[in-house]
Amino acid sequence: MNRSIEQALLSLIPTHNTTLPPQLTELGSSLLAQSRHKASTLKAEEEIARPYACAHIACDRLKITLNLPPIEPRPPIPPRIYKRLYSHLDKILPSGTGTPGRGTPARGSVRTPSTKLREQHAPLGTSPLASKSRPLPGRTTPSKEKSLADFRDSNADGTPSKRKLATTPQSKRKPSPLPLWIRPTLRYLCKELGPVSIGPIVASGVESIVCPQGKQTEDEWVMINLVSLLGALYLFVWRGVTFPGQDLNQSAYIKFRKQLVATLNRARQEVEVNARGDDGEKAWEGWYDVKLKDLDTAALVINRHGWLDLDWAKGVEDLVHMNKEREVEDEEDADREARSAEPVQLRRADTMFQERYDFLTDRKRKAYAEWKDGIMKRIKAQG
Repeated sequence: MNRSIEQALLSLIPTHNTTLPPQLTELGSSLLAQSRHKASTLKAEEEIARPYACAHIACDRLKITLNLPPIEPRPPIPPRIYKRLYSHLDKILPSGTGTPGRGTPARGSVRTPSTKLREQHAPLGTSPLASKSRPLPGRTTPSKEKSLADFRDSNADGTPSKRKLATTPQSKRKPSPLPLWIRPTLRYLCKELGPVSIGPIVASGVESIVCPQGKQTEDEWVMINLVSLLGALYLFVWRGVTFPGQDLNQSAYIKFRKQLVATLNRARQEVEVNARGDDGEKAWEGWYDVKLKDLDTAALVINRHGWLDLDWAKGVEDLVHMNKEREVEDEEDADREARSAEPVQLRRADTMFQERYDFLTDRKRKAYAEWKDGIMKRIKAQG
């Protein structure tokens, strides 16, 4: 059991007198694992409340099934930030991850007409249950343990972990259509140049062009100019996120292009690619050092083929919109905290020193100054 999930559940339902239902703790732990897979990059204050939000979602989804007491949320972060985090996780986490609760019949306990017919015509001396044990054709549903194991055996970007690769037979491993160096190089660019949030969008763009529909493209230019393609896509996404709806800062743009080319050319020495076996050179197949003119040529080809009109490019607008919403909400939270930090003057009811008699407050002094200015203007106008 995840300790953070257990503590969050106890805080959410403090009036629950008995031990926590296993279905509730298992769902909370499962949601927490999935959230780390599907929402791997959260802000610092949001990351603090991740277990609490997952536990809250588990309580809301099982409150009727398990007949839970009233939920009393007390999030560890400001309410506005927590509400945004809760809505985001509740939207991306699948709602069908629930665990059967009370009143849910066990598998095999419901008798269908076909089951009843087999029981009636079962041979004498045999148990009706024996006829049920015959395997039925079809695809079996994976167990919860297997589903959680799949999550544990994958990295944050969805690729299999080393443990998964080590336990999977060579014959069953499906080779990726992308060259082995692309993803590590992209992570290196995000780390060195930033922002990290554009990494998934660039990866989606590369996959849409290099391996559309999961199959490697037959476009010879793409396979020959992979490094230039990666650099041009990174530059496009960076520009759209850094200067959204604004005039491009030419000096900043030129400086970043040079930094991007220099960082790409360092990747061959700085990035470590886990190649199968000892064939390290094959892992960098298709790599070459780029120049500024290579990025310009790749940008022209990308525009000519209409690759910026594909679905992956919409992620740039979505990221810009999400960043703007966060900025507005952060400003509102800062204003609210500043107002709450202002000293509050309390007036006793049994004293004559009330606010209506205090003419030296900043508010009344400002009002008096405005009144005085108005009077002086009227006197000058009449004189």
